[in-house]
Amino acid sequence: MDKRGGKGRQKIEMKLIESKEARTVAFSKRKNGLGKKAKEYSNLTGEDVGFILFTEAGKPHSYGSPSIEKVIDKFHELKQNDSLQNHTDMSKTNVFEAFEDLCKEVQAFKEKALNSEIPTDKHMLENRLKQFEAYKSRLDKINKEIKGDVPAEQFGISEVAFDLEEMSS
Repeated sequence: MDKRGGKGRQKIEMKLIESKEARTVAFSKRKNGLGKKAKEYSNLTGEDVGFILFTEAGKPHSYGSPSIEKVIDKFHELKQNDSLQNHTDMSKTNVFEAFEDLCKEVQAFKEKALNSEIPTDKHMLENRLKQFEAYKSRLDKINKEIKGDVPAEQFGISEVAFDLEEMSS
């Protein structure tokens, strides 16, 4: 058996290559290797793959399967859908939080009203009516925000509406 005296494949320390020429050669070799691996991955899995590299001079190099344009378009489309979904989820969360806050305010107002005398002063009655209208307006806005995603009965809107109607009469 013949043994060779070479070092074989050596592990390369991951740091910036000092020599500009050596950096350019490494870029070219690694770009080709990355392209081969991306093509293998795409062939084995049937998935869309793409990458873009820029030289120090700013020259772009890209690979895409089926094409870099299709991969980028698909990425943008999925990113936009995720953004819309996250926005929808956030608004639902905010609606639920707003509803919980409204419920707490109505409950506190109800308890305060039950523990106090019925106002006879016209000004105080008008203020209470304005507060009921504000609560009702907020409740209607919340009801519109959920847009039928959750049944009003499950959400508890009808119960709060009933409390508001009961307190205003």
